[in-house]
Amino acid sequence: MTTSEGHSGMAVSYDDILHADLGCLEEAAKAWERMAKKFGTLGQDYREHVKAAVDADSWQGESAKAFGQWGRKTAEEYDQAKGEAHGVGALFRLAHATLDAHKKAVERARDDAQDAGMNVNSRGHCTMNLDKVAAKKGEEVADGYRENPKAKAVVEDKWTNKIKQAVKDTQDADAGLCTTFMTDPKEPEKGLPDGFNSAVGDDVIKKNAARAAKTYESIKDGETPAPEKLREAAILARAHGDDPAFSRTLINSLGGPEGLINTHDRLDDLAYYDDKDHKKSYVSLDKALATNLSSATKNPDSAFYKRFQEGMKKAGLKEYDLKVAGEKIPAESGSGDHGQKVRGYQSLASLMQRGDGYGKQFLFDTADAIRKAEDEDQGGDADIWDLKGDFGSKKEAHFAHDPLDGVLEVMSHDPEASTEYLDPGPDDKRDNLKYLLKDRDWNHVDLGSPDPAGMHDPDKENSDARRGLARAIEAGATGEQPIVGDGAARPHATHTIPEARIMNQVINQADPGMGGSSLPENLQRPIANALADYAPDTHTTLYRGEDVRDHIGIYGSENNAHLSAHPEKLVRVMRGVADTPEGFAVMHQAEREQIRQDVAKLPPQAGPEDGDVQNAMTHAGASMGAFEAIRRDRVLDLRDEEMSEADWNAKLKYHIVGGVFTPIPFVGDSIQRSIDTGTWEESNNVKQSADTEARQELTRQWLSSDSQIRYLVNDWADSSGVEGQDSALTVLKSTFAMNGRDASRRQADGWLGRGDD
Repeated sequence: MTTSEGHSGMAVSYDDILHADLGCLEEAAKAWERMAKKFGTLGQDYREHVKAAVDADSWQGESAKAFGQWGRKTAEEYDQAKGEAHGVGALFRLAHATLDAHKKAVERARDDAQDAGMNVNSRGHCTMNLDKVAAKKGEEVADGYRENPKAKAVVEDKWTNKIKQAVKDTQDADAGLCTTFMTDPKEPEKGLPDGFNSAVGDDVIKKNAARAAKTYESIKDGETPAPEKLREAAILARAHGDDPAFSRTLINSLGGPEGLINTHDRLDDLAYYDDKDHKKSYVSLDKALATNLSSATKNPDSAFYKRFQEGMKKAGLKEYDLKVAGEKIPAESGSGDHGQKVRGYQSLASLMQRGDGYGKQFLFDTADAIRKAEDEDQGGDADIWDLKGDFGSKKEAHFAHDPLDGVLEVMSHDPEASTEYLDPGPDDKRDNLKYLLKDRDWNHVDLGSPDPAGMHDPDKENSDARRGLARAIEAGATGEQPIVGDGAARPHATHTIPEARIMNQVINQADPGMGGSSLPENLQRPIANALADYAPDTHTTLYRGEDVRDHIGIYGSENNAHLSAHPEKLVRVMRGVADTPEGFAVMHQAEREQIRQDVAKLPPQAGPEDGDVQNAMTHAGASMGAFEAIRRDRVLDLRDEEMSEADWNAKLKYHIVGGVFTPIPFVGDSIQRSIDTGTWEESNNVKQSADTEARQELTRQWLSSDSQIRYLVNDWADSSGVEGQDSALTVLKSTFAMNGRDASRRQADGWLGRGDD
C-alpha cells in the first residue's frame, strides 16, 4: 500500500485498498526467510571449515590469536545476518496479515452496502439505487425514499460512514506498520558495529504472537471475534507456524496445555455446533494452532517441551466440555444423558490430527503417556476413554475419541517414526506392537454400568477402531506413506531390518490360528497392503521347496532385509485380511508381479524342458495354489454366512483386472497382457454373457488357478516361440505348474482348517 499520512505521502484511499495486491508482501516474507536459511547455512559452513581450521593447534602465535578473534566476530555476524533476515520476514508477515484482514473488512462493508441497495463509487461514497431497493424491499419502500429525500440521505450517510470507518482503520494500521518498519532496534552486543542486527523483528514476533493469542483467548473465554480478527489470527499463526519462539509464546499465552485444550474445544464447538456459518474460519484457526503445537514441541530438550509434557500429564486426564460428546445421544441405552465430558488427551489428539510435521519424540512421549493412562499393567484405567455412543462415523471424524489410535493415525504420516515406535527390536523387548495387537482393550463404547460383582463391564468397539494402528503398521512395515484408495503395491520394494521385524511380528501376533476368525475389519486392507509390499519374500515362503522355511525370521543387510515368515502363519494372516476383495486383490496383484519378474528373467530361447523354466512355473503354481486356497476358504465362509459369492467374485475380478503394473522389458505382448491386466478370454466371455448363472460360472473359471496356470504357460510359450502342440509344454503344465499348485493348495487348506496338511 502507499505510505500513510505523516510519512511523506498521501493516505491510502478506498480505491487503493480494494486494488492493492498484497501477495507481494507474502512473496517478500518468503524471500527474506529463504535468505535467513542461506545465512544459517553459510554460518554453519564457516564454523565447520574456516573457523575450525583456524582453531586447530597447527596455527600458533599472535596472528592466529588475532584471526581467531576476527573469526569469532565473523561467525557472530553470520548469526546476526540470519536473525535480521528472519526478523524482516516476520515484519512482512505482520504487514500481510494486518492489511489483508483490513482489506477484507473494507470489502465486506462495501458488499453490505450494495446488498442494502447502495451504489458505491470509487471513493467509497454510497448513493441509493431505488430500483435495487424496490426489488429487495418492495415498491412502497422505494416510493417512501423518493418522497423523503432526507430519510434517503440518512441511509446513504450511514453506509458511507461504515465504509469510511473501515478505510480509516486500514489507514491507521498502515501508519502503524510504517512506524514499525522505520524503527531502529538497539545495537546488538555481538557481531560488528553497524553490522547486521538480529534484534530486528524480535519484538514483532512477540507482538504477532500476542495479537494472535488475544483472538484465541477471546474464543477460549466464550467470545466470538469479528471475522477480520479471526482471519488475521489465522494468517499470523499459520505464517509463523514453523517459528518455535512464536509458537511457544502463543501456547504460553493461552495458559499452556490446559489453555490449549480449552481453545481447541471451543473452536470445535463453534465450527460444528454454535456457528456453522463460519466453520471454515474456525477450522483454519484450529489447523494453525496444530501447526504451532508442532513447531513448539520440535525440540525435546527445550525447557518449554519439558514443562508442556509435565502439564499435559495432568491436563490430559482432566475432563472437559465438548459438544460432539456432550450432545451425543447413546442409541444403545436410549437415555437422554447429554452431559458426558471428554479427557484432555482426546482433545489433544483431535487437535494433532489437524496438523502434521510433529517431532518424533513428541509423538512417542504423547503415545506413551496415553498408554500409561489406560494400560492396567502400568496402573492405568482401561475404560478411561469410554464414552456413550459410537464416534466412528465420518461426520464425527474431527473428534479423536480413542486418543492412542488418533496419535497413531498422525504418526502414520511419518513412516520413520512409525517404524521406530512399532519396531519390537532385535530381542523383541519393545512391546508397543504386541500391546496394540494383543493386549489392548479396544472397547470404548460404553453400554452401561458393570454388573454388581464387577465381572462384566458392557462395552464394545467403535466402528473405526484400529484405523490409526492399521495405517501406522502399513507405514512402519513398509517405510512408505500408506496406500490411498485402490493404489497398487510397489514393485521391487526394499526394506530395512526394523521394518521387516514389524511385518514379522504382525504375522506372528495377528495369526488367528487354524480355523480362526478374520482379522478386525479396519486392519485388513492396510495389512494386506503391507503384505503386498513384501511379495518378493512371501512369494518365496509360499513355495515349500525353499530353504528359507528352515530359517524363520529376518535376514539380509540393514537396508535390504528380507522376511522369512512361518508359512502357516503367513497363509492364515493372508486369509485373515482377505474378507474384502480389495485386500485379496492387492496381494494377488503383487504376487502376479513376482511371477512376471520370474518370467522376465528366463533366458529368451529357453524351452519347456529347461530347468529354469520348470522351476519358475513350479513356483508360480505354488503361489497360485496358496492364493486359491485362501480364495476358496473365503468363498466357503460366504456360503456359510449366506452372503453373495457372486458379488465377492465379481468385485475381486474387477480389482484384479484393474491392477496396474509397470511394463517389463523383453516380455512378449501376449504374456504382458495376460499377467499385467488379467484380460484373459474368460474375462470377455463373462462380460458378454447374458445368463446370470453362466456369468458367475465363467467368473469362477476366470479366477481359478487352473485357468491362470494354463494361460500363463501358454502365453509364455507364445512369447518364446514354443509350438502349442509340444508335448513338453503339456508336461510343464501338468507335472510342474499344476503339481506345484496342488501341493501348495493342499498344504494351505490344512493350515486353514479345510483339509489335511
